[in-house]
Amino acid sequence: MESVAGASKKAKAISLRFLIVAGIFLVALLAFSFIADEIVLENENLLDRKVFAELGTITNPSMTAAMVFITFFGSSYFLFPAYILLIFYFLLFKKNRKLSLDVASVGITSTIILFSLKAIFHRHRPLDPLVKNVNGFSFPSGHSFSSFTFFGLLIYILWNHEMNPVLRWVFTIVFLLFAAAIAFSRVYLHVHFASDVIAGLCLCIVWLGISLWALKKFNRKLS
Repeated sequence: MESVAGASKKAKAISLRFLIVAGIFLVALLAFSFIADEIVLENENLLDRKVFAELGTITNPSMTAAMVFITFFGSSYFLFPAYILLIFYFLLFKKNRKLSLDVASVGITSTIILFSLKAIFHRHRPLDPLVKNVNGFSFPSGHSFSSFTFFGLLIYILWNHEMNPVLRWVFTIVFLLFAAAIAFSRVYLHVHFASDVIAGLCLCIVWLGISLWALKKFNRKLS
């Protein structure tokens, strides 16, 4: 009886987790679709203007310098080497070929998705950036999408390996806050609209969810 009760409790926990994950996925998908249609295509930029107006009250040289430093960690100059190091760490030191290939797959496919969507929407960047030499289209934010994807992948790895529970939660919170800080820096520096970075987060949830689910199914077939 105890084993049956335990199995039933475990099944309910799995069902609840599935519903939560599915709910987050659906909300992210709907939010991205809404932003793409109502804000980008219909040019309803009230939210973006309000956010820029609020940020104007905290803009100063020291804050700008801090945001320039933080935004670097969402760039390809940081993320590309970070992906390479992560791939080789699992391949050479952990002898986990599957995980190293999964990391590579997420990194490559997310880049393709990002630039494909930028080419489709052709949204121009804000006209008054606080930094120079910013190129490319604005929607969705590459820094937001890429940083949330990379740190989200790290969080997924943490929760699928043995680790001190307290330490796992600490790293999870730090990674999420750091990715959020990178996304915030893009709006502060006026190189992206607020809707761009929100869409980047939503796209990350959708794409990372699909990618990890597909990779898990694929790896099971190979096992």
